[in-house]
Amino acid sequence: MRRLLTALAATVLPFTGCPIYDDGGVICTEIFVYGLNVTVTDAATGGVIEGATLTLTEGDFTETMMEVNPGDYVGAGERAGTYILTVEAEGYATQTVEDITIDADECHVIPVTENVALTSN
Repeated sequence: MRRLLTALAATVLPFTGCPIYDDGGVICTEIFVYGLNVTVTDAATGGVIEGATLTLTEGDFTETMMEVNPGDYVGAGERAGTYILTVEAEGYATQTVEDITIDADECHVIPVTENVALTSN
């Protein structure tokens, strides 16, 4: 029975990002986890805003987040920390979100989701 459960865990869990425990300790999956997921919308219409520039900063670290779907952005890949997020889009007022904290467990960052609604100029 234990062999069957181990085989199932090896097949299913690597896709979840959860650590797998065995008698020797923790075995982490090889997936890459983004710490911050942001959806940017228009405050008046609720529609997504494509092509925005999202910048994460923490001390000397700066990263421009990547748009993965229209209006959906990811960043802080496997990087825990406390960030300031600046969101800029043409025709909209720039918005800053401070103190976004991304924690990590023994294997990966724990993703945080933010929704940012921009107002037009």
